Parts: sequence; structure tokens; C-alpha cells
Amino acid sequence: MAHPTASMNINRFSNSRYSELRDANDFPIGDYQRLPVLKLEYATEMLNSVVPELKNYVAAAKENCNKSSDKLILDESAAIYLYTMQSSFFSKLNEALQTENRNAVRPWLLFLKLLITALEKLEQSKSTVWRGIDGNVGSYFAKNSEETWWSINSCSKNRDLVRRHTGESGTILAINTLHGKDISAYSATKKEEKVVLMPGTYFHVRNEQTEWIDGLFVIHLDEECEQ
Repeated sequence: MAHPTASMNINRFSNSRYSELRDANDFPIGDYQRLPVLKLEYATEMLNSVVPELKNYVAAAKENCNKSSDKLILDESAAIYLYTMQSSFFSKLNEALQTENRNAVRPWLLFLKLLITALEKLEQSKSTVWRGIDGNVGSYFAKNSEETWWSINSCSKNRDLVRRHTGESGTILAINTLHGKDISAYSATKKEEKVVLMPGTYFHVRNEQTEWIDGLFVIHLDEECEQ
């Protein structure tokens, strides 16, 4: 089976505005916890009218995902693969998570249940990961303030990769994780060294922004266990 192709270059590691990051993380995703874990075809069935060519993407994910995992079943592995594919699926999911209309998230809840179930089975990654935001957003991250991110957020261990995705005079978040999920072994693009931050990740802002040598601002966040 041929891979579905996409003309867009999906930017997973940077936001063009701080409001995108804020809007996606302001509120819990929704009541997905009580939903059943379904096969990927059924978990995405409500999205066929939202994502063009979705059935092709699902088929490609199930064909090309990591089938040798001793941690995940096939549909869980395929859910991560689908999430990381260069396709409109990721863009549409982000749009739903960022909208103020929480009803827009409802068709995605079964997929999110499957995806989050898969992520929860992976080992925790304690590492420094990076995420970018265009522009100087230091005023939104006061020293010693606290942040809770309620959505799923993709970061990378590769600082240079995130730098390339971030606009000039942008801001890089250097995040020391405790419970990140390294999905490199399950990703459609392994070289991106993806780490996913789970819903409800809680941060302490360690420092005021500092200017990096090439003009970027850097803000350090430390993941903590919420009290």
C-alpha cells in the first residue's frame, strides 16, 4: 500500500502565537477517560467527514507502524503513528484542541482515548526537550510562576530542529521533563526525536527569559509533581 502524501510541512514543535499554546492548554481535553478503547478504524470513524483521506491515513498507519513492540498492541502503535504522520490529521486535531468551542473536540475523544492509552504504557522520559513560540513571549512566563498544560504537546530532544521551526526573534522553551513520553520508536518521523507531554503536565518557571546568542529568547520550565 502506498503512503498517503501531504504537501504541507507540519510544524509540530512551534506555535506561531502564544495564544495557540494557551488556548490548547487552558482546559482539560474532555471526558475521554470513561470511553472504551477501540480499534483505530472505529476510534476515528466520526472524523471521516473532518479529515480528508482519513481512511487512507489509518490504513497506512496500521501497515507501517511499529509491530514489534512488547508494550503496545497494534492499534495503539498505529494511533501514535497516525498522530505523527505528515498529514492534515495532525492539523485538524490541533485546530479542535485550540478552539474555544469545546464541542469541536468531541469527535476526537475516541481517538484521544486510544492515543493516550498507548502513551501511558510507554516509559517515562526524564530529559530536556524543546518547544518554540514565534515572538518574544517572556511576559507570559513570570519567574517562579506555575503552568499546567491540559492538552497533548509535542516537543523534541533536538534543539536545532526546534530552532529551525521557530521564527526569527522567537522564544524557545527548554523543558526539563519527568514524565514525558519518548515516541521515537513509534513515530512516522523518527529523526525528529519526539517527546509528548501528557495532559495535566505541571511546570514551574525557573527563570526570567534570557537572550540566546543567535537572537532567540530561552525560558526554562521544570516539570514538577503537582501538589
